[in-house]
Amino acid sequence: MGGRGVSRPRQEARARLEGVVSGARPLVRPSPRSAMSFPLVVLIAVLPGLYALGSWDLDPPGPWWGLRSLAVLDGLVFDQVPDITQVRPGAEADAYRAVAFQPPLYAWLAALGRPDLNPRMAVIPSYLAGAAVVVLAYLHARLWKGPRTAVIAAVLTGFNRHLLSHMQLPAPWTLGLAGTLVVLYGYGRHLHIGSGSGRSWGSSGGGTWGVLTGLALAGSLLAVGGFGLITLPLIVLHLAYLRAGSPPGERPPHWWLAWRGHPSLLAGILAVLVAVLLTAPWYGMMLSRYGGDFTLSLVNPPNPPGVDRMGLLTRLIDLSPAALPLGIFAAIRALKRALTAEDDERDAVGGALWVIWLAVAALAPAFWPNGPRPTMGLFLLIPLNLLAAQGMTDLASRRAPVRSLLWLAPATAVCIAWWASASLRGAAMDLTRGQASSATALGLHLALDLTLAVVILTRVLDRWARRRDDRQRTVIGVFLGLVVLITVASGIREVEFRHRETRDLLQLREAVLRLHQSKPFNLVAVVGPDALRVANEGPAPGGRLDFILRSALPNVPRRNLDTVDELLILPETRRLVVLVGTEQRLSYSVQARLGLEAISQSKEGVLVAFATTNNDHSHPIGSPATTLDIEP
Repeated sequence: MGGRGVSRPRQEARARLEGVVSGARPLVRPSPRSAMSFPLVVLIAVLPGLYALGSWDLDPPGPWWGLRSLAVLDGLVFDQVPDITQVRPGAEADAYRAVAFQPPLYAWLAALGRPDLNPRMAVIPSYLAGAAVVVLAYLHARLWKGPRTAVIAAVLTGFNRHLLSHMQLPAPWTLGLAGTLVVLYGYGRHLHIGSGSGRSWGSSGGGTWGVLTGLALAGSLLAVGGFGLITLPLIVLHLAYLRAGSPPGERPPHWWLAWRGHPSLLAGILAVLVAVLLTAPWYGMMLSRYGGDFTLSLVNPPNPPGVDRMGLLTRLIDLSPAALPLGIFAAIRALKRALTAEDDERDAVGGALWVIWLAVAALAPAFWPNGPRPTMGLFLLIPLNLLAAQGMTDLASRRAPVRSLLWLAPATAVCIAWWASASLRGAAMDLTRGQASSATALGLHLALDLTLAVVILTRVLDRWARRRDDRQRTVIGVFLGLVVLITVASGIREVEFRHRETRDLLQLREAVLRLHQSKPFNLVAVVGPDALRVANEGPAPGGRLDFILRSALPNVPRRNLDTVDELLILPETRRLVVLVGTEQRLSYSVQARLGLEAISQSKEGVLVAFATTNNDHSHPIGSPATTLDIEP
C-alpha cells in the first residue's frame, strides 16, 4: 500500500508534465509543402529583373520620364509641363510635352529614388512593378487553380523577355499593369467572399479588399490613364457568364440584380469611389489648365519608337512563342469546361475569367489603336501564361490526353521557328507581297521540311510510347521541359547588356562630375542636334542627353545653341560644351580661342563634349583629352 501511495503522486506529476509538454507551441510552426512555393516565386520575381536592372536603357520615352522626376524634385509636383522651358524648342519640346501630359504616378515614385544623385534610380519603379507582376501572376493562378499551376505561371512570366525588357526602361508600363492585376485579383477574392454562406460583407473582409482594389484602380489610372478601365468590361462580361450559368428559375430580370446585396457589388462600389476620389483632383486640374491638348495627349500616349502594329497571331507568337500552343490548348479546354459545368466550381469560374481576359486583351488594340502598346502587350501576356501553365499542369497530371502532343509539338516548333528566324518572317512577307525570289522559296521550303520532320518525329514517339506509361511520362516531361527551357533562355538572353549608348552617357556623366567637383561649371552649352538626325530618329538623343546633364548639373544654367558660331558670344566662364550631331565641328583654332579641351568624343562623331580648362586662360590649352566611345 505504501508503494501505491508513493507512485500515485508521481503519476499525477508525470501527467501534469506531459500535459504541459503536449500544449507547448513550437518556435516555428511547420508549414505545408504548398506554402514553400511562395519564397521560390519571390526569387523568380526579383532575381531576373535585378540582373536586368544592370542593363537598364534610356530608350524613348524613358528619358522624358526621368526629366519629369527631376522636375518633381524641383518643386513641380502636380504639373511638370512648365519644365518644358528647360528643353530645346521644337521636336524635343513636343516630345517632352506629350509625356508631361500623362498621369504623374511614375514621376512621383521615380522622384523618391532621387535620380539627381543616380540616374539609374529612375528605373526602380518599373523594376519593382515588374517583380510585383510576377507575384500577382502567381497569386492569380493559385487563387483559381492551385500552387502547382501558380509556380509554373510565375516561371513563364518572370522569365518572359518582354516583361524583362520593360523592367529595364524608366516608363510606367509595368506599373499600370500591376495596378490592373491587383484589381482583377481583388475581384476574384470578392467572388470567393460572396460564395461563402452566412457571412456578412464587413466580417468577411470585403471592405478591406474593396479599399485595396480602389487604391489599385486609382494607381492604374494615375500610371497609364484610361487603360486602367479595361478591367471594367472584363468584369462585366464575367458577371454575365456567371448569370448565364444560373438555373432559369433563379435568374433575375436584369443581370445587375443578380449581385444585389452580394459582397462583390458593395466592394466594387467602394473601389470605384476610392479611385474617383484619388484621381479626380489631378485630372480636373490638368483639364482646366490645358483643355483639349491634355485630352488629345491622353488618347494618344507616347509609345516607344519602332513598335509595330502586328496582327493578333503574330503578336501572340512574339509575346510567348514557346507557350502559345499550350495557352490555346488550355483556353479551348477551359471554354469547354465553362460551358458544360453545372455549378460554379472554382476551376470552371477561373478558367472562364482567363478566357474572357484573353479575349478582351486581344481586342483592346482594335478599340484603342493608339493606346499604350507595351502595357496592352503585357496585359495580353498574363492570361496567355496563366492558361499555358494550366495546360502544362493538365499534361503533367495526365488530366489531358497525351495524344494532344501530336499537334502541340509541331505547333510549338512552328511558333519558335517563326519567332527566332527573321529570314523566315521576311520570306513570308515577300510571298504575301508577290516579291518571291529563289531565296524566298528556299527559306519556305526549309521551314516546310522542318515542320514535316517534327510531325513525323512526333508520330514516331506516339507509337513508341502508346502502351507504355513510363515512356509517355518521358515524352511529356521532355516536351514541357523544352518549353520552360526555351522561355528561360530567351529571357536570360534579353537581359544581356546591349545598350552601349546608355553606358557611355553614364561614363560621360562621371567625367563631368569629376571635373565639376574639382572646379564647378557655371554654364552648359549644347549645340545641335542636326535636323537630319531629328527627322530620321526623333528627339531620342536629346532626351537622353537632357536627362544625363540635368541629373549631373541640376543647378547649372543651360544654353541651347544651333551652331558653333554662337559659342563665341557666350560669356567667358567655366563652361561645358556638348556638340550633338554629325554636322557640328569645332576647329582647333576656335578651341584655343575659347580655352576648351575635349573630354568625350564618339567614334561616329555624334556626340562630342568639351570643357574649359580655366577661366583666365593662364594654363596651356590642348592638354591630353579623355576619350569615351559613344555610339549613335
